[in-house]
Amino acid sequence: MDVSGIGIIIGIFILLIWGLCILATLWVFSDAKDKQGTNIGCLWALVVLAAGPIGFIAYLIVRDKT
Repeated sequence: MDVSGIGIIIGIFILLIWGLCILATLWVFSDAKDKQGTNIGCLWALVVLAAGPIGFIAYLIVRDKT
């Protein structure tokens, strides 16, 4: 595999990670908004967007299960 092929694979990998981050942020916003209101949903979405997987795990730990 030449250098351009590796670059394409790395680019696709980065796009997949970026897409998963956006999906996680949207899911956290929707879930938090439904359970606690729009303001808390926005706050948690920003935490997940800024902190990435750590913010997502934190939300899963502290969210209301009902």
